[in-house]
Amino acid sequence: MTYDRFGITAAALTLALTGSPVTAGSELQEALDAGARKLTSEEITERFTGRTANFVSVKGYSVSVFYGEDNMLAGSKEGWSGTGFQAVNDRDRICLGWDGADLPAIRCLDVLLIDGELHKFKADGTRTGRIVAFTDGNHT
Repeated sequence: MTYDRFGITAAALTLALTGSPVTAGSELQEALDAGARKLTSEEITERFTGRTANFVSVKGYSVSVFYGEDNMLAGSKEGWSGTGFQAVNDRDRICLGWDGADLPAIRCLDVLLIDGELHKFKADGTRTGRIVAFTDGNHT
């Protein structure tokens, strides 16, 4: 089975969606140990679907990302805009793949609630940034 729009094979998608366990001593594990709460798949779907998130990366750039009801993904920041695919897996992670010249690199991220803010973490436990605001609809 192939996802024609993105050129993703079912095997590649399945592999990307499985993920790995949390690394001891990682930023993710430290946040959990300090009282952060990992969102469930249902909570991620409820908070993200049909909304635009304003995300600030740990590198300091801001990006607006729309999470469509049809698993569509749209994003923009200064000097860039793109579309892709998003889904929430059964391991309580949000998975993203941006369109490009090659197959999209699908990344699955944990979403933690830390002091009232949502933060995203890579599979290796490294924090990627935080969501500073949500708005209903596509505002990319």
